[in-house]
Amino acid sequence: MDPVNIEAKVVRPDEAEVLQSPTDLIRLLSTDGDVQVAEITSTDRVGPPVHTQEWSEVQYVVEGEAEFWLDGEWHLLGPGAIQVLPAGTPHTVRVPQGEAKLLQVTMGAPFDAFIREMVALDNDPAAQPSAKGEAAARHGVRGV
Repeated sequence: MDPVNIEAKVVRPDEAEVLQSPTDLIRLLSTDGDVQVAEITSTDRVGPPVHTQEWSEVQYVVEGEAEFWLDGEWHLLGPGAIQVLPAGTPHTVRVPQGEAKLLQVTMGAPFDAFIREMVALDNDPAAQPSAKGEAAARHGVRGV
């Protein structure tokens, strides 16, 4: 097994990089190396289209409820539940009501570059409809 590229460090809450889209507040807590951590607070009722990605991911529900689409069906999960996604697994997530807070840990291809570009496009009223799909493809995210 190849060693995981990860840096030993401590990250304080005020050191997080904060990204804001119309439906999500994303705090990038650790973006160095192969393991990245983000806290996502969301009110996104639709979520992204079902997709796969080149990295593996674990999402932990901290607060609220989130619906995870996995294996062809929706799973409603509340605080303390997790979704584990090996790279290449078709999935999506949405928040059916209120607000949910998720802790996301990704392993593999950098999540941070992908999410920065997606949020920038979400916030750009002049962005072409095809721009998000093109950006996702550059980062190894594919629609299903």
